[in-house]
Amino acid sequence: MTVHEVDEPVCPPGRIRIGVEIVGLCGSDYHLFSGAHPYARFPQTQGHEFSGRVLEVGPGYVGPVAAGDRVVVEPFVECGTCVACRAGRSNCCSTLQVMGGHISGALAEQVVVPAEHVYQAGALAADIAALVEPISIGMQAVRRGQVTSEDRVVVLGAGPVGLAATLSAADIGAQVLVVDRVASRLENARNLGAERVVDNSRVDVRAAVAEWTAGDGAGVVVEATGVPALVRESFELVCASGRIVVVGISGAEASIPVIEFSRKEVSVYGSRNSVGLFPDAIDLVERNAARLAPLITHRFELDRVGEAIAFALNNPDQVEKVVIEIGGNP
Repeated sequence: MTVHEVDEPVCPPGRIRIGVEIVGLCGSDYHLFSGAHPYARFPQTQGHEFSGRVLEVGPGYVGPVAAGDRVVVEPFVECGTCVACRAGRSNCCSTLQVMGGHISGALAEQVVVPAEHVYQAGALAADIAALVEPISIGMQAVRRGQVTSEDRVVVLGAGPVGLAATLSAADIGAQVLVVDRVASRLENARNLGAERVVDNSRVDVRAAVAEWTAGDGAGVVVEATGVPALVRESFELVCASGRIVVVGISGAEASIPVIEFSRKEVSVYGSRNSVGLFPDAIDLVERNAARLAPLITHRFELDRVGEAIAFALNNPDQVEKVVIEIGGNP
């Protein structure tokens, strides 16, 4: 990975030019760095979880965003015409281009993005605002699982997306049990609303969930790791007629227990990115900013981004969220 100078981007009609302040790193950035990303195009400027200040709006723009506003960005470009886009599911666009994967990302001093994907971040600090995108991913998973206040929800994995799902489900009023093997992540899960946490390196998860649900199983399981064994285990943890949401991606294919799938009439939902949830995610982050702040565990400047990614890859149990500080006041 290298850092080098490029020309200042031009802001055409329909676009907004942003001075990037903070970029959060996530699992897809680490996969891309290590060459394990399933659909990235190279060479690539990474980064899709970010906040910044508006520098310029393109000619003819009419909308709420103005120069100087702190903003966050829904980091993809859709075609608007495919089956998914016509159905209001632009997150599943057949030619979806995600910043930092398909198209140039936010690890830069300035970016130019579609105006319709830019949202005012209000009074949020830049570093907390950069959490809006991952929070929206967890919120999408919870919405896909149709979680209600009556549900008991098991979240497998307390990384950023699992924690986002935990906060989103708890905010609805659901009871949440979170599974992970890193003590600090489980503590974060408690702080974000988990009723119970389980260290699966020490405790039998199936027994813990059975005890928690009086033997019924969870109404919803959110699988946020992508680990094939845990995808399979989801079918043992969910109740009859329950829902499983698969939001974790590891690059490995997973098999499912077909007999259990059929016997329980389990509904399985994929969850990708988010769609139309940034306003709700901003509201959730605003109401929980103090509780979310501890998720940011490490900070690096832009010229040390390669070091930041290597550190996260080599010290996964010490890292929750790494952010890259580029400009402005975090």
